[in-house]
Amino acid sequence: MSMPTDAQYTEELDYLAEYVNDDWLGFSVIAGAVGTLLGKGRPFAEQTSLLLRIVGDLLDQGAEAGDLTDDSSRPFKAWGTSRDETLSRIKSAVDELGRLPDTGDICWFTVDD
Repeated sequence: MSMPTDAQYTEELDYLAEYVNDDWLGFSVIAGAVGTLLGKGRPFAEQTSLLLRIVGDLLDQGAEAGDLTDDSSRPFKAWGTSRDETLSRIKSAVDELGRLPDTGDICWFTVDD
């Protein structure tokens, strides 16, 4: 089984980048992209590595990681961490879960206008 091509990766990333600009992006959508790109039955470390690559690229494009709040005027609270801190925090949480996260796990992503 081969790694995804650059074209396949770019296509998935572009979709996610568009999504995160329009809405809150949860992990099930990102995990879905990982599944699409890697196929079934790949080692967890490989899945995690691709997940973090995607998240890193989204952060590079202006997305922020954060939590949803009960405050209707500020429903999203960004973590305010650096790219490396954010990736490290997510990697630790994913390792703790022992599986790819679902929407609602760990954090959400958005481009805060």
